[in-house]
Amino acid sequence: MPTVNGIAAAGMVSLPGMMTGQIPAEIPLLEELKYHILIMFLIVDGTGIGLFTAVFRVRNWIVDCHHRLRFDRLD
Repeated sequence: MPTVNGIAAAGMVSLPGMMTGQIPAEIPLLEELKYHILIMFLIVDGTGIGLFTAVFRVRNWIVDCHHRLRFDRLD
């Protein structure tokens, strides 16, 4: 499931593992939701940082200093 769709459905349709562990422990609902939102944002941030790192590393590898594509590096 894509990350953004997972955030939209989380808590309404599905209960993540951390919330199902906190429900029997009788943690207040707002505390559970704060932890859940924090974890979901950390997942999105990690995915975004990984994506941008990969894109910029490939861009630097495939383009030379004169901003020309290096087709020999594609093979």
